[in-house]
Amino acid sequence: MFNTFTAETFTAPVEKLVSLNLAVFKKAVDTQTQAMNSLVELTDTRLKAMAQIKDAEGLNVFVKEQNELAKSSFTKALNDSKEAVSEVKAYNEEVAKIVTDSIEANTKATVKKAA
Repeated sequence: MFNTFTAETFTAPVEKLVSLNLAVFKKAVDTQTQAMNSLVELTDTRLKAMAQIKDAEGLNVFVKEQNELAKSSFTKALNDSKEAVSEVKAYNEEVAKIVTDSIEANTKATVKKAA
């Protein structure tokens, strides 16, 4: 059975998995970088807004804005979580397909060689 394994039948699925993992890792890093940059920008903006508070009315406006930001941040986090679950599911399906295709190709090669 091991005689049917060639460099191509072994390395092709491994190369596909490496390529898939690199793409997923790059996307994760890019997503985290964007999130961090957005958070830094938001923090800077909010600190500047806080520095502009001069009276009770300004404080009230600031607190209302913070409340709205909290609501929108929660909604974004929920949507991001759903997207992440979907991406993990797609990743798992792609890995399963690569493994299944590899097994099928090696099985066919084994059967062909045995015949």
